[in-house]
Parts: sequence; C-alpha cells; structure tokens
Amino acid sequence: MQDARLPFHLKFIFGLGDHSINVALVALTMVFPFYLTDVVEMRPWLAGLVPLVGRSVDAISDVYMGRLSDRTRWKAGRRRPFFLIGALPFALSFAAIWSAPGFESDVGQFVFFAGVYVLISISMTVCAIPYYSLMPDLTDSYDERTALVTFRSALSLIGTLLIAVLFRPLVATFGGDAPAWAMTGAVFALWIVWPWLPIWWVTWERPPREVAAPIPLRAYVGVITGNRNFARLLALFALGRIAIDLPLALFLHYFTYVIGKPDYFDGMMFSFILGTVMAMPVWLRFARGRDKAQVYRWACVGWTTTFLGLLTFQPEWPYAAMVAVSLLSGFGYAAADMMPWSMVADVADEDELVCGERREGVFMGIFTFVRKISGATGVFIGLFVLDVVGFQPNVQNGDAVLFTIRALTAGAPILFILGSLAIATRYTLGHDEHAAILHTLEAERGERTVV
Repeated sequence: MQDARLPFHLKFIFGLGDHSINVALVALTMVFPFYLTDVVEMRPWLAGLVPLVGRSVDAISDVYMGRLSDRTRWKAGRRRPFFLIGALPFALSFAAIWSAPGFESDVGQFVFFAGVYVLISISMTVCAIPYYSLMPDLTDSYDERTALVTFRSALSLIGTLLIAVLFRPLVATFGGDAPAWAMTGAVFALWIVWPWLPIWWVTWERPPREVAAPIPLRAYVGVITGNRNFARLLALFALGRIAIDLPLALFLHYFTYVIGKPDYFDGMMFSFILGTVMAMPVWLRFARGRDKAQVYRWACVGWTTTFLGLLTFQPEWPYAAMVAVSLLSGFGYAAADMMPWSMVADVADEDELVCGERREGVFMGIFTFVRKISGATGVFIGLFVLDVVGFQPNVQNGDAVLFTIRALTAGAPILFILGSLAIATRYTLGHDEHAAILHTLEAERGERTVV
C-alpha cells in the first residue's frame, strides 16, 4: 500500500492539468454567456443552448474516452500519451471560439459557436479524462488523495482568478471590440497548452490488471452505476455543479444589471477565490482522518449561508461588505468543490475489489459526463428563463428581469446545495471502510511496479 506522501513538485505539476482545464471551463462558463448575449447579441435562450449542445456531445465522448484509456495498452502508458495528443487541438479550438465571425443570421451564429464548442470539449476530453483517471495510480492513500486534489483545486482556482481578473481587462487593453476578444482568446489559448508536457514528464502509471474478456461498454457502465456509493456521489455532485455553474454564468449579468456596478465583478471574484485558496489548507488539515462526506456536509452548510448574503446584496451596500461576503463564500466552496473529486478515486478502489479490474477511466468519464451535463443544463435553464422574462442586453431592464437575475444567481443555488447535502448523508464509503478495502487489495496486487 502506498502511504508515503507524494513529493511537492509532483503535486504541484500534476495540479497544473486542472489549472489548464479550468481556465477554459471558467472562461466558457463565466465570460462566454455574457460575450454571446452582450457582444455577439445572441438571444439568451440560444446563448444557453450553445454550451448545452456542445457539452452534451462532449459528455457522451467522456464515457468512451474513459473506456478507451482503460483499454489502451501503449508502451508509453494507457493515460499519459493522451496529454500530448489532445493539448494542441484543445488550445486552437479555444482560441477559435472568441473569433466572433460576422454572421447575420441567428442560425449561422448558433451553428458556428456550437460547433466550435464541441471541438473544444472533445479535445479537452482527450486530455482531461486520462488526467483525472491517473490520480488513483499516483497514490493509494485516502488522505494523500485529498492532498493531491487540494493542489489540483488550488491551481484550478488560480485559473479561475486569471479569467476573473484578466480576461475583460485584456479585452479592454486590446481595444474592447470584436478583434480584442479574439486576441484575448488567443492569449489564454497559449496559456492552456503549456502545462501538459511537464505533467506527462513527472507522472507515472501502475501496470493494468489484465482480464480474460473485456466487458461490453453498456454492461460496463451498468455495473458502475449500480454501485450505490457511486450513484449517490454522482447525484450530490450533479446538484453541486448546478449550484456552481448557474451563478458563474450570471455573475456578470448580476453585477452589470442588478447591482449596476460591473467593475465590482473583478473584486468580488478575487475575494471569493482568495477565500477559497486560504481555506484549502484548513480543510485539508480538518479532513485528515475524517470521512470525506462529513467534510463535504460541513462545507455545504457554510456555502449556503454565504449565498444568503449574495441574495440580499443591494446597490447601496458598502463595497467592503460585499467583499467580505465573497471572501467567506470561498471558505465553504473550497471543500464542497474538491471533496467529490477525492471521493470518486475511493469508489474506484471499491469497484476493483468487486470486479478485479481497474476502471478509473470509465468512472472519471461518467463523473465528468455528469459535471458537464448538469452544469450546462443549469446554465441553459437560467438563460432560457431570462429570455422568457424579457431580458435585453445593454439597456436598463425592468424589475421582473432584475429579480429573476438575482433569484437565479443566489436563490436557486441554495436549493441545489441543500439537496446535495441531503444526499451526502447517505454516502457510506468513509475513512475506515476505505482502509479495509485497501488492505484486501494490497494482497491481491502484489508489489507495485512504477512505469
């Protein structure tokens, strides 16, 4: 059993993968809907349909990519070579989606943006699924996996910070027009591509256990979704992702139209991310020796209370009060976001004990499938509702529209968080249960070979 702590440099470099992925995801979730409605001036419901279509196609590919990486038998490994295959297409397609071609028809706009979104998502999948699936190979330790996810989450949040505080200022620096958005997209595309080579260099894989006859994909997925702990984890994760992606997609609208101070957005996001990063070592220390579902429940409680502050924000409130609420919100969000990613690696161990095969790829494929579908569905519903109530870009909207933006940004997420918290109370794969699983697996695996 690998209980030794991983070296700092490996944790840091491995975390850069989530940094790269999150730079793209946050830009597409937090800035792209505003870009479509207020720069391209696409109808809100169509703007919400773009990521829903793109992520739906991509989410299906996640499961197949997970299966592919599980069954790959290259000399260089079954996961790591995909980092080098997918990185460049990932960056190029990300740059392309900000190019804002001058389509006059709504149909032309939609086909272009949805098509490029699909390309981004699939090329991201080629990197992301093998990357997420690699974590159980790096360590068996229940607590060290939490540490590894903490590094991932911290560097992921730095990616969020880059988008939050630099994307729009870069657009303004380049002139604020459509070519400026394209140039900004190209800058961040370069930032997305560079981490994958060092990640490939420092990581390793455990030799896969061979099975006599591969399980058909349909039966494969059925076996995994039949795992009760995994089913509960998927449910709590899906509700949590909606509670994350829905407000992210509407924050710019919230500060622009409800608060009337769009410049506040950068400061709010900075304080939120600062609070999240500050909280991570606290949560990591608190989580050692404790059940991850218990830590997740405590995080949900804190996260919910700070959304109440966002729900009651008023334009005349002091800026410092808004910053304080955003800072505190990061403390709850930190563990609520990182715990499920650590929990899914433990479920993969439980599955290996039952079937005798390492199937992290399909587990991670299904997990990211749920992440993308749930988040994109939440964003689509939010923007569709805005279209129904009559939202208009770049003008003063009525009270009904402003109330709807406020409710979608802060009220609805509270309900999803509470639902996720309730499901977490039924999750049973804790610290002691996982230790017993590893004890049994250790005898079956024999000496661990490093590739």
